[in-house]
Amino acid sequence: MKITNKLNASIIIIAALFIIIGCSSADQQGEANKVVDTANKKLDDAKDLYSKTETRNTALFNVNIQTIPQFIYYKTKVAGEAKSIVADYEKVSEMLKDVSKQYDDISRMNVNEKYKEYAKIKSNEFATRAEAVAVRKGNAQGLAEIDDYRILMQKFKENNDKSDKLFKDAEDTAAKAKKIEEENKEIFKA
Repeated sequence: MKITNKLNASIIIIAALFIIIGCSSADQQGEANKVVDTANKKLDDAKDLYSKTETRNTALFNVNIQTIPQFIYYKTKVAGEAKSIVADYEKVSEMLKDVSKQYDDISRMNVNEKYKEYAKIKSNEFATRAEAVAVRKGNAQGLAEIDDYRILMQKFKENNDKSDKLFKDAEDTAAKAKKIEEENKEIFKA
C-alpha cells in the first residue's frame, strides 16, 4: 500500500511538473504575443515619424543653389529645421532599437524554436534599420555643420549610399523572417 501511495504521489508530482512546464511555455507564448503587439505599435509610430522626417529631409535638400552666398544664406535659414530633422531621425532610430530589443527578448523566451529563430532575425532586421536611420540623419546634421557645399554633397551621397545598403540588408533579413513565417504557419497564426 505504501509503495502504491509513493508511486501515485510520484506520478502526481511528475504530472504536475509537466503541467507547470506546459503552462510555463504557454504563458511565455502569450507574453511573447503581447511583446509583439507592443513592438508593432512602436513600429507603426516609427514608420509614421520616419515618413514625415524623410519628406522634410528631402525638401531640405531639394533646392537649387548656384553660389556660395546662396548656400550660406540657405544654411542659416534652415539651421533650425535641420536640427529638428536630426532629432526626429534620432527618435526613429531609438524606436527601432527598442523594437529590436523587444524581439531579442522574445528570442530568449520559452517559445517554439522556430519562433525564437524568427524573433532573432527580426531583432537583427530592426537593429539594421535603426543603424540605417542613424546614418540618414547625417545629411541634415551635415547641413548644420559643413560649410563647403561640395563636401556637404559628397557627404550626402556617402550617407545615402550607406543607408540605402543598410536598408537593403534589412529587407533581405526581413525576407528570411518572412520565409520562416510562411514555412511555419501553424506557429504564426493571426
